[in-house]
Amino acid sequence: MEPSRLRDKPLYNSRIINSFILLIKHKYSHVDINELLDYAGMKDYEVADQAHWFRQEQVDRFYERLLQMTGNPRIAREAGRYAASPDVLGAMRQYILGLVDASSTFDIISKATANFTKSTTYRSRPLASNMVEITVTPVEPGLEKQYQCENRIGFFEAIVLMFNHKITDLQYFPEIRRLPTIQQPECVFRGDPVCRYIVTWEKSAFTYLKKARNRMILVLAAGNLALLAATQGAHAATALLTSLCLVLLVSLAAEMSEKRAVKEGLSSTNQSIENLLEQIDLNYNNAMLTHEIGQRLGNFTRLEEMLMDVADIMQRRLEYDRGAIFLLNEKEGRLQLRASYGYGAGELACLNGLELPLDHHAEGKDVYIACLTEQRPFLINDLEREQETLGQRTLACALKNGTRAFICCPIVSDGVSLGVLAAENVKTKRPLVERDVSLLMGTASIIGISYRNCELIGALEQAKEELEQRVAERTADLEQSRRKIELQHDELTRTLFELEDETAQRLRALEELGEKERMLLQQSRLAALGEMISNIAHQWRQPLNELGLIVQELPIMFDRGEFTRAYLGESVARFMKVLSHTSRTIDDFRNFFKPDKEAVPFRVAEVVGKTLSLVQESFRHLQIAVELKTCGDPRITGHPNEFSQAILNILFNARDAFLDRKIDKRQITVTVVEEQGRSVVTVRDNAGGIPEAILDKIFDPYFTTRGPDRGTGIGLYMSKVIIEKNIPGRLSARNVEEGAEFRIEVPGS
Repeated sequence: MEPSRLRDKPLYNSRIINSFILLIKHKYSHVDINELLDYAGMKDYEVADQAHWFRQEQVDRFYERLLQMTGNPRIAREAGRYAASPDVLGAMRQYILGLVDASSTFDIISKATANFTKSTTYRSRPLASNMVEITVTPVEPGLEKQYQCENRIGFFEAIVLMFNHKITDLQYFPEIRRLPTIQQPECVFRGDPVCRYIVTWEKSAFTYLKKARNRMILVLAAGNLALLAATQGAHAATALLTSLCLVLLVSLAAEMSEKRAVKEGLSSTNQSIENLLEQIDLNYNNAMLTHEIGQRLGNFTRLEEMLMDVADIMQRRLEYDRGAIFLLNEKEGRLQLRASYGYGAGELACLNGLELPLDHHAEGKDVYIACLTEQRPFLINDLEREQETLGQRTLACALKNGTRAFICCPIVSDGVSLGVLAAENVKTKRPLVERDVSLLMGTASIIGISYRNCELIGALEQAKEELEQRVAERTADLEQSRRKIELQHDELTRTLFELEDETAQRLRALEELGEKERMLLQQSRLAALGEMISNIAHQWRQPLNELGLIVQELPIMFDRGEFTRAYLGESVARFMKVLSHTSRTIDDFRNFFKPDKEAVPFRVAEVVGKTLSLVQESFRHLQIAVELKTCGDPRITGHPNEFSQAILNILFNARDAFLDRKIDKRQITVTVVEEQGRSVVTVRDNAGGIPEAILDKIFDPYFTTRGPDRGTGIGLYMSKVIIEKNIPGRLSARNVEEGAEFRIEVPGS
């Protein structure tokens, strides 16, 4: 089993933490419970929920922080003892006291531990009438900490003390004398597989009396027999009668002691039953209150009716002597009494005269304003001790009205404070407890929801009236609009026919434009054909010269007598090599003019290299140096011949610039690189650049600076179309040092 398998799972019921919290409230009032719970990653409502479970890490952090805040190293054992107090066990404690002995209680507790912890299993085994063995087995080794073992020991001590003392409010502090003996022969924190506890306590009085009676019978029987043998029956009858009387007296004392213990157990059981019946009756009233309020308040649409009904239900269902509902008056900026029950005329006048402004700094602190603004309840059982919390005016009014105990809860809806619900006890002497706060908080939340419902229903009714008026106005507008629409319909019908005709014309224009672009592309190819013829001449001039030299050399070598078979084979090989090169040149030119049927992926550097090979001889003849630089192997998808034509048009543009401006040192640098997933080709020359006035026009169709007899003006335009529409990519131009730079950017394939 992995050590961390259970650490992040819920293992401990919230009632364990609740016993610590009650101990803190009882003895360590200086400890900030909210800070303690925040440090442990716990919420107060989680602790109050008996169905909630906490993880081992949360419990460890809780104990770690509690130890720091109290400075008491025995706080875990102390909390274990307090877990058996009336504050924690309540009516369950009376039931336990109704059992015969502590041994039976330990047996019940061992079976009920699964409702409190999932980290260990308990097993109880009686060893004697005043001795029990409890074995605690961890579900996972190394999960629990030693303070949890101390907490168990304290709880075992408290269970025994309940039976020894038989009192209803056992004082656990300071240390109790004559504690039960708890031995721990085995402990997981000493390396043992289990924690084993042997709990021993003092025997009850009737147990000693029964043992004394049994021994007395044996002693008196032996004494009477000896006396009978010694006196020959003279005093045997008197001795026997005396012995019987003693045995009867001791037996009677034992029976009376045992009956007294049983009677006390029955009395505790009876008290437990009465407490449970009282709690059941209280829970029934609380449930009926919640049900009745929830069922009836949903039917109210007016706020005043709803508040009066709430006050009536509270008076019938709750055991508080008086109650009041204050709501926030936003216009006047104060709390205002809106409904109440149980108050006389003079008492109501006192409440109405409180004047509870939200700006309470001017009047001093007040409990109602604090409850509203802080959105938290206040419970006060002693008015004199809580003078500062109540505020001077509220305290004076409460004392004048005879208030004994007091609760106020915020009425909140969607996080917004709406008012305050208050309840008071005048004649009832029962102290108010946390469950009273929980009950009133639940009632206050229902009031908040009903308050919002009344507002929404009122707003809905007003909106309904406004809507009906707007519908009538809108109906008239729609009737008028309908007549206009009928007139517009005829006009729209005519417009539709006109649009259809215009659309057809535009489609024809688009088709004509596409045809013109195809014609321009063909025209561009034909224009390039003239250039290619010159390039073919330059490409073939050198190979033809070389072939002529080879042929002329043959008769010379024959006359000199050196025309051998080897020489003939070498000459033929040279001839075929030159001829093969010339043939490849023809294929390159023919492929250039062959139209691409579909887009294919191709290597950019390879196509650029072939393009340069078509013009290298003519450019060399014109003393134009061409340098190719590549970085990486970028690939794109498109028509390689069209891409090659775009490069040629740019190269011819640079050539014309050199010739027109008569530049002596002529240099063209072609760069092929890959930048951020894009293929980039740049063609840079040193022909002096493009005039800024025409830089934005060079890609326009038929734009040329050479005149109609020397240029068509479609070369750069077709390059733009090929790159940006057919591939697609981006073609741009700019001036750089000594010349111009054309840049082609195409996303990689």
